[in-house]
Amino acid sequence: MPEWGEWSISIECSEYHEDSHTVTATMVLHTVKDEEESLQESLQESLQEKVMKKKYYCKNNKRKKQQPFSDNDTFKFSDYDFIGFDLDNTICRYKVGEIMRLEYDLIANYMVNRYGYEPELLLPLDDDIDFLQKGLILDIKRGNFLKCSETGRILRAMHGTRPMIRDDIVATYGKNCVWEPVIDFMRTLSDHPVNGEPPVLRSFKDYFDMPAAVAYARAVDAQDSSEEGPLEEYDIWPDVHVAMCNMYRREHFRRDEGGFFPEMRHHPEKYIYEASDKLKRWLKAINEHTYTAIISGSSIDYASHIARYVLGPDWREYFDIMICTAKKPGFFTADRPFRTVVGADDGDEVPAHKLRIDETYSGGNWRDLLDLIKRETSMDQPHCLYIGDHLAQDVLTPSKEGIDTVAIIEELAAEGMVGDPMEHDAGCDLMSSFWGSFFTEDGDRSILGVERINTLYGSIPLKHARIAVPSLEAVAKFPIRHQFEAFSQDTSGFFPGDPVILHF
Repeated sequence: MPEWGEWSISIECSEYHEDSHTVTATMVLHTVKDEEESLQESLQESLQEKVMKKKYYCKNNKRKKQQPFSDNDTFKFSDYDFIGFDLDNTICRYKVGEIMRLEYDLIANYMVNRYGYEPELLLPLDDDIDFLQKGLILDIKRGNFLKCSETGRILRAMHGTRPMIRDDIVATYGKNCVWEPVIDFMRTLSDHPVNGEPPVLRSFKDYFDMPAAVAYARAVDAQDSSEEGPLEEYDIWPDVHVAMCNMYRREHFRRDEGGFFPEMRHHPEKYIYEASDKLKRWLKAINEHTYTAIISGSSIDYASHIARYVLGPDWREYFDIMICTAKKPGFFTADRPFRTVVGADDGDEVPAHKLRIDETYSGGNWRDLLDLIKRETSMDQPHCLYIGDHLAQDVLTPSKEGIDTVAIIEELAAEGMVGDPMEHDAGCDLMSSFWGSFFTEDGDRSILGVERINTLYGSIPLKHARIAVPSLEAVAKFPIRHQFEAFSQDTSGFFPGDPVILHF
């Protein structure tokens, strides 16, 4: 007998008399599938049908060759044969003020309760909200935070949460205000240790790790005000790193543990925006035009949960292939194999020649995915685009591998854009009176426009992205064949407009 079933009784009158009637009853057992399973099967069938239509078009269109790209100074989404999307802070737009407060509270509580750090760490994040800025670099041993230029020069610095004057910076890093490890770091923006050596710096590149910087800075302050006083070398970062990583442990989502994932599971409306109908239509138009993918570092259970909240129960229909636990930037540069997904776990390794464009995988690498795209499109050099918010993992690294990119930069909306009234709901959290603009610092005010950008992270989209936008909602207002200005020698790819600070 099936696990789920329902009895229905069909009744047929066989005889009828004035004072009595006879009936025959037939009992039929109907198997009822779990609604979620039925929905997933239906979505998979629909996905396979769409993929077959695309494959037929690619192999049988009369052109038999790609359309040429638009000019270098223009950009169109319709130019691409494959478009990959990051999930977190791209498809899924977080309420970054709320999520950073949650993350900070979890890190601080872990450090105080597990390692015995001073209770001052438990003060609200808002007390030091001006400390936050994307792109800060931590000198781990000295306890200093650095904002650097595109040439590696230190523009501003803090020791803990206390500003360093120019004389302090020169005394620590030399008259040129350059720290050599930053020069090495700038080549890849990777701060992972090399050859097992302890890391000397750590950069804070997105809203998932920025609150950890405040926890570290407050711990330095507490140490400096203790009887021992300031130290020549601080050994705080390993504890902060463990506290931060503990929030995001993969198994925490299924176990409903760790603080972060339970909040995302039970109160997504507090931390995540639902996609507008306009964005949903735009994503579907993209998917009908070309092959699309989600390439996300999140595990499949969490990724499915937030994608469902953002796009609805049919979220899988918006994308051909789903790749989770991608471990960027290594996805674009290394040879990690693709694996099947079994529930929330990784399954067997999938040989490259058996990959399918309408499946869900874990891990993987760009080289094998590109081979799959070539087979599906029948093109030797398909035009590929990747869209994401992480300027190192989603913009710089894929760009170096020959992939065009679109950079999601929420600081555009936070700081304001020329000719556009868009505002950021967490603008006050993302703007810092001490660190200044994300894009420029001490620039020549006689120069207007993107040439004034001189910060390390603010300059990345100029060199490695086709366009930069505050969110996908900004471009979803336009058809996929809309022509945008791109970053080039003569044009700016910031859309809807340049950062305001570049023009006054």
